[in-house]
Amino acid sequence: MAGWFALAILLGLAVLDLGLFTALRRVADRQLTVEVLTAARGLRLAVRREAGDQQHFTLDEAAREALSEWPPGHEALVIFSPDGNMIGKRGPKGLLAAVPPLDSLPPPERILELPLKVEGSARMAAARETGDSGFVVVAVASTAELKSQLETLAWLLLLSVPLVLVISLPAGYFLAQRALAPFQSLSAELDSIQPSALEQRLPIAAPPDELDHLAQQVNSLLDRLAGSQRQTRKFLAQAAHQLRTPLTLIRGESDLAIDRPRSPEALRAALDRVNLASQQMSRRVDELFLLARAEAGEALARPEAVELDAVAIEAADLMRGRAHALGRKISLGPMASVEVLGDGSLLREAAVELVENACRHGAASEPVDIAVTEHDSTACLRVTSAGPPISENLLHRGSEDDSSRGIGLSVVRWIATAHGGKLDYVQEAGRNVMVMCLPRSSR
Repeated sequence: MAGWFALAILLGLAVLDLGLFTALRRVADRQLTVEVLTAARGLRLAVRREAGDQQHFTLDEAAREALSEWPPGHEALVIFSPDGNMIGKRGPKGLLAAVPPLDSLPPPERILELPLKVEGSARMAAARETGDSGFVVVAVASTAELKSQLETLAWLLLLSVPLVLVISLPAGYFLAQRALAPFQSLSAELDSIQPSALEQRLPIAAPPDELDHLAQQVNSLLDRLAGSQRQTRKFLAQAAHQLRTPLTLIRGESDLAIDRPRSPEALRAALDRVNLASQQMSRRVDELFLLARAEAGEALARPEAVELDAVAIEAADLMRGRAHALGRKISLGPMASVEVLGDGSLLREAAVELVENACRHGAASEPVDIAVTEHDSTACLRVTSAGPPISENLLHRGSEDDSSRGIGLSVVRWIATAHGGKLDYVQEAGRNVMVMCLPRSSR
């Protein structure tokens, strides 16, 4: 970063030096042009004044008098008579030798660049007197001094580059340290946050700057990580709770079968209980996987048009054996022929889960009723059963006393939400009614 700081300063200096050199060269070049024009015009006026003040002066005498009174300078001055004769001159010989004849002079007020025999070039301007006298004044100045000054300036600007580099490197290093200090502090804060203490947050200044906005994003990430950690712990606790009972039953039955001699009938009965427990455990594992997908907010993979009435009838058929084992009956209510857009297997799982909960927790006095209704753009699967009311804690979060029902309803709620619908609970005439409403398919 220090190198980048130094490079930025060098690039800025290079642009500044180039601009400064170009501007100064133009100013100096224009100043030399103005000097040459001013000298030619001034000497023309001086000759005219001498000729007017001294009536007895000839043009040659007025020219020589004006040249003698002209202040000394580095330019060369030449005066031509109207017929082209040189009637006066003053200045360096090299510049005087470069002055061309009268017929080769530039037009008045124009600048001509002349090559010099020795070195460099000269700039020339002419001023012509109007009227009868018609003399011409020529001023010539060398560009050698201008070039020497520009070369000196160029060298000074070039020498400033390594000087600035020597200064900018430590300055850039200091600035880089100052700029990175907040990041180092932020890094130390992040290093202090352990996986077991995700409730810690990075400090935010008021008003926040750019680094504080980054810290806010990190804090948001920590919030999501903490939420994910809580979900994972909850999932593990639910998994352990769900699998403990069937595993205990399987272990107990197998230990008894191994330790004690039994008749074939007793062994078969034990195996039946082990098989029932393993089926229950397999179903709990499937529910836990669905719950994990629900808590992860997983989206549907390939939605398709699904006949909700067919899903309800299939769920009833699948659960008849389970209902009979629990001493329950299943009845079918009105079945509206309606389609919804979604995942058929997940909808079937939701319907089976609702019937399973109704059979397991409902009273045996009345059958579990399954119906499909439609209302405008909504299709609803209704599962009605007798039994005690469902508590809000169990309905929305599950409970420690009956976590199996809470998990099942959590899965159903996720399936409904993933399909753009919802799961509602109402009581009608003392009966529990679970209603899963989904948007109808527009296909």
